[in-house]
Amino acid sequence: MARHLLACTVLACAALAEASASAGHEWKKAFGGQSYDVIVLGTGMKECLLSGLLSKAGRRVLHLDRNAYYGGASACCDLTRLHEAFGGAPPDEAALASLGSPQSYYVDQAPKFMMIKGKLATILMDTGAHRHMQFRRVDGSLILRNGDLHAVPITAKEVTTSPLVGIQDKLPAGRFFAWVNRYRPDEPSTHLAGMVRKATLNLPQMSGASFLQYWQLQPPTIELAMHAIALYQDKSYLSQPASELVRRMQLYRDSLLVGGGANEPQPSPFLYPLYGMGELPQAFSRLSSVFGGTFLLDRPVDEVLYDEAGGACGVRCGDERAIARCVIGDPSYFPAKVKAVQHVVRVIALMKHALHGTEDRASCQVVVPGRELGREHDVYVLCVSGQHEVCPKDVWIAAVSTVVEGPVDGLNVKEIADRELGAALAMVHPAERYFVEVVPQLEPTSNGFAERTFVTSSADASANVESAVDEVAAIYYRITGQWPEALMRRT
Repeated sequence: MARHLLACTVLACAALAEASASAGHEWKKAFGGQSYDVIVLGTGMKECLLSGLLSKAGRRVLHLDRNAYYGGASACCDLTRLHEAFGGAPPDEAALASLGSPQSYYVDQAPKFMMIKGKLATILMDTGAHRHMQFRRVDGSLILRNGDLHAVPITAKEVTTSPLVGIQDKLPAGRFFAWVNRYRPDEPSTHLAGMVRKATLNLPQMSGASFLQYWQLQPPTIELAMHAIALYQDKSYLSQPASELVRRMQLYRDSLLVGGGANEPQPSPFLYPLYGMGELPQAFSRLSSVFGGTFLLDRPVDEVLYDEAGGACGVRCGDERAIARCVIGDPSYFPAKVKAVQHVVRVIALMKHALHGTEDRASCQVVVPGRELGREHDVYVLCVSGQHEVCPKDVWIAAVSTVVEGPVDGLNVKEIADRELGAALAMVHPAERYFVEVVPQLEPTSNGFAERTFVTSSADASANVESAVDEVAAIYYRITGQWPEALMRRT
C-alpha cells in the first residue's frame, strides 16, 4: 500500500477549486427546496474526510465553509497568512529578503505526520484520494534522552545494542521486543511468553500496567516502547488493554519496514504530503464531489436549524435554507456544544538550519519524553523542509507542541511556551521567525446522536493523525451504523 502512496502522482485540484469559486450562481439551486442526508460545516481534515466517506457511501452531502480556503483552524498558510493567523503583522522587506517569497510557503498551523501503514493511509488508498496527492517519507524518528538525540530502535537486535536500553535490561528488552514483533492475535501459539516463567498472555483482557509488569522492564525501556514507538503522550497506556499497546507498537514496526525488509528498517515510519497537510482536505473534498457532494466555500452560516424534538434539521444562510437529516461541524460552528479539556502550546519556527543534533536531516520527528523536562506529557518536535515543497530549499520548518500543564492566566504566549517547551526549543534556536500560540483543545460535550449534531474536536498536541481518524470513524458509525469500509477490510 505505502509503495503506491510513495509513487502516487500529483494531480491538481484546480477543477474543484474552480467549481467552489464559481458556485455563487448555484446558491439558489443548492438551497431552494433541496434536502440532503448530511450538511458539513468547516473544511478541516476531519470534516472533509467525513464528507468524502459519506458521499462515497451514497449519502447526499452539502459542505459549507465560511472561509474562502480549506483547512479551518488547521489550514495550510503562505507566509503572509501565517503572520495573520498568529496575530502578527505582515512580513516586512527584511523578512522577505531572508525567507524568500511568501507564496513559496505551505505551512501547516497544526502539522502532523502519517503512519505509512496507518488508518489514514488505508482510507486514502481505498477511496482513491491518494491519486490527488504525492508523499515523501520522513527522514528520521528520534528520541531525546539525557540531552542527546538517538534513533528509535525497533528490532530486538537494535534494542539490545542501543544506548537507550541499560545493560541490565538488554536481555529482557530484547525478549520483549522479539515477542511483540512475533505476536499475532489470531495465532494462539504466539501468545506464549517468557523464558523461565512462561505464561499465555490474554492481551485483550490484560491491562497495560499488568502487561509491562510481566516483562519486568526498567522505566527507560518502557519510556522507549510506549512514548517513542507506541507514541503515547502520557501514561494513559497503563489503563488501556495490552492489545492496544501491542497494536500501536506493531503499527510503528510495520510502517518502518515498508520499502525495506525484516533486517532493513527505513529511517522512519512516517509520511508527509508534498505541499503540506493542507492537501488532505482538498483531496477528500474532490472525492466527495466525484460522488455527488456539493461544496461551497466563502458561505457564512447564520443558524443551525432544529426541529421540535431538538434534532438538527438543516442550516440557514441569509434568506436561504437547506434541510438535512443531520449536521456535522467543527467547534467554531458550535461554541455552546464544546468544552475546553486542556490547552495546547505550539511554536512554529522558520529556520535556516536543520534541527540541532539531527545530522542535518531534511525532515524528522523528535519525541522529548516528559521526564526529560520534568513534565507529565511529552513534547513533540516535527521538522520538514524544501524536500517536501513546503518552503524554499534553504529553509526548515519546525513545529514544537505539547499539552499545557501549568496556569495560563496572566501570562503571554511566549512565557507559557518557554515554561512548557523548555529544552525542546533549544533544537530550533536560532530561527528567522517564531510563531507562538496557546489554544484550548475543544471537545464536544456529547456524542451528538440525540441532537443529530456531530461536532469534531479541535487539533490536539499529538504528532500523528491516527487519533483524528479514530474520531472520524466513530462519527461515521454514529451516522450510518457501520464503520468505514476501508477500516472494516483492514481488520
